[in-house]
Amino acid sequence: MVIEISALKDSIVFKCGESCGADRGFVNVSAYSPALAEDKLIGTARCELRDGSFSLDRYLFGRDGAFLRYETDLGGVKYCSATDSKYVLDYPATDSVKGLQISDPQDAEILGVRHTAINVAINDILLGGPGDNAEEFDYDGGKYYVNKAMIAYYDRTFREFTEKGIVVTLILLCGKAWGGRPVAEEMKPVLLHPDYDDEGTLSAFNVATDEGIRHYQAFVAYLAGRYGGSECGDHGNVHGMIVSNEVTSQWIWGNAGLKTVEEYASLYLTSMRIAYLAAQSAASDMRIYASLDHFWSASMNDAEPLKYYSGKALLNAIRTLAKEQGDFYYNIAYHPYPEDLTKPDFWNDTTATEGDDTVRITFKNLEVLARYIYEEENLYKGKRRRVILSEQGFNSKWTPESEILQATAYGRAYRKVMSIPEIDAFILHAHLDCKEEFGLNLGIWRRKPESNEPDAPKPVYYLFKVIDQKDDTGKYVWERF
Repeated sequence: MVIEISALKDSIVFKCGESCGADRGFVNVSAYSPALAEDKLIGTARCELRDGSFSLDRYLFGRDGAFLRYETDLGGVKYCSATDSKYVLDYPATDSVKGLQISDPQDAEILGVRHTAINVAINDILLGGPGDNAEEFDYDGGKYYVNKAMIAYYDRTFREFTEKGIVVTLILLCGKAWGGRPVAEEMKPVLLHPDYDDEGTLSAFNVATDEGIRHYQAFVAYLAGRYGGSECGDHGNVHGMIVSNEVTSQWIWGNAGLKTVEEYASLYLTSMRIAYLAAQSAASDMRIYASLDHFWSASMNDAEPLKYYSGKALLNAIRTLAKEQGDFYYNIAYHPYPEDLTKPDFWNDTTATEGDDTVRITFKNLEVLARYIYEEENLYKGKRRRVILSEQGFNSKWTPESEILQATAYGRAYRKVMSIPEIDAFILHAHLDCKEEFGLNLGIWRRKPESNEPDAPKPVYYLFKVIDQKDDTGKYVWERF
């Protein structure tokens, strides 16, 4: 059977297992759209099996074969696991895991921030058709229209962060009205998942239809091509993409209607695979991440199993499907908030235990996540998957005591992170308290009581600034906690 499919510059190569023999004559290949709700045949071919492999032209059917689903006489995996890259872009080795969701770039530079995560919504980038603000983008046999004003904004933002030595990871989102900018009516059936229930703040990406997949693929490919190479200096660089947000609570943050965990894993894996191949086609080490909240063996609402999933169950379902369909190097973006977001003292969390069946993974028991990625069945070709902590923070309550506790929590969390070498970034949320954030004050800057205007730095600000530095005794500041 077919054990691996790879997309090279001009060909799609199918590698077969020993059971096929070195030569078996000809193999019939059918290529389909990867769309989950459409059995759309793209084309068929007959390939000669030689030396345990066979191949076909990459663009044989007028589409990039890297993204298609394949059915063959031999069975086995159905999707490409890797593709050649246009640009070489190595993931940077920074001198610190210190990260922040940044509100003020100048302050971030003063603080020595090395990592950040930025939301990018598909409806902010792709327009429904040509116009004064539209840039035409020809991709994989289709024409797409990119919002020039938004791209100019991201160019400025990513260039500034790149110049300041800050590694940028994008959070790819699909929302009915993300940031107050609604999806155009004509684009809703294209961009939103067909089963999206508008109770959800965000939709899952539309990987159900071929049209939806092609737009999503173009969205990722455009971003990766513009920001993913060493030649992209004028635009800045991006080194990773998180697909959706906290999909374990999909009903809120990646809604695709009522789905079992296995059904949701299938559509989410498809979203990650398309993002991986589109990004890798542009840049060699663009990392793709699955986004999870802090629930592990339980979910946010176990009574609603078609809306909410445990992190472990979803990752296990993704792993099983990936091995069946063609595994690839996806990674994990985790959010180990304290069990009670209003209380920063995570060391007192009662639902974060040391066992692998813990309800939650918070900073108290972060080693449970490390053990999971160390398990042999979770490796990719013997390599451990990488982790970023892309969103988490610690609350304060307008008192000096609570703000000192907030700082203590950050210091203890940083120390725990430093014990796990597979964690590349610890991105704190947030830079500034936000009045609309469910009554929480997660910022390192205190806001004014009646507005979102910055008032003054909190104690955690000063700790954040030096946490990765050494003190007079030669020890890192984080080692004190």
